[in-house]
Amino acid sequence: MRPFITFLLVFFNLPLAEAQINLVPNPSFEDTVSCPIGLDNMQEVLGWTSFGNSADYFNGCSISMNVPNTPFGFQSSHSGNAYCGVINYWKGNSVLTNNYREFIGVQLVNSLQVGTKYYFSFYVVSAQNNSIGYFSNNIGLRFFTNSYSKTNPAPLDNFAHIKLDTLLTDTVNWLKIRGSFIADSNYQYVSIGNFFDYLNTDTLVYTTFPQCAYSYIDDVCVTTDSIYNETWTGLHDDELNVVKIWPNPVLDYFQYESKQKIDEIIIYDSRGKFIISEQVNSRGGKLILELFPRVFILPCLEKKAISVYKFLKF
Repeated sequence: MRPFITFLLVFFNLPLAEAQINLVPNPSFEDTVSCPIGLDNMQEVLGWTSFGNSADYFNGCSISMNVPNTPFGFQSSHSGNAYCGVINYWKGNSVLTNNYREFIGVQLVNSLQVGTKYYFSFYVVSAQNNSIGYFSNNIGLRFFTNSYSKTNPAPLDNFAHIKLDTLLTDTVNWLKIRGSFIADSNYQYVSIGNFFDYLNTDTLVYTTFPQCAYSYIDDVCVTTDSIYNETWTGLHDDELNVVKIWPNPVLDYFQYESKQKIDEIIIYDSRGKFIISEQVNSRGGKLILELFPRVFILPCLEKKAISVYKFLKF
């Protein structure tokens, strides 16, 4: 298999670049490890993972997990061509099954700084078909200092930094859930789901044999800029997408050209380990590549605008 190479271009002298930083990598779930082929597949979306049980990833490249024709009904994305999905409530015959939840999570680009005010938001819409059967409330966002997994789920302790108090009944229009807080810890992760148990979750039945409540999630934002949090739509910023990179796939080198001056190029390996950086300070040039393994996710430099590219390396 040909490995992926991803590199980071950091621009300077762009207006408002310091303020307009989204600390969530791959916030619209557009970047994939591979095209999803079934449920319980968060390993296929770059950077994100399951923070509890079998959360799902949908992408227009897929047949079985297609956007907009999902296994749970038709639903267009809020932006781009991908989103994730989680069960917010499950009807079971015991406390354990009633408290079944699914969460998605990701490591932030930079840890939150204690005493700094952050603004955050995400978009959500309810799925609806006969195999689901419930609407629920409490879909929310929560920060953590440590990560969780499918087998070690995030806590169900009736707390979230922001949540939807009312029932999520809209199955067509995406709802933006937003909030803010002053960080009281150096949180490194953000997660989305229903962190409330069944005694503290309201539901509404709409089918004869309901099973669960299920929500789609798109366009997650965490930032220190309140205006950016309100105006960011999840679409790529055209002002930052001014770099041309070729060839792709790459053999021994790639060339780059930009309307803006490029400050630095950084390359990481598949474990997020730093490989190389080069101060270029130019609008174009050439970078010779060695053999690199497949890249997984890369942190960004704070207080600078960025563009991220993924390459195939022969």
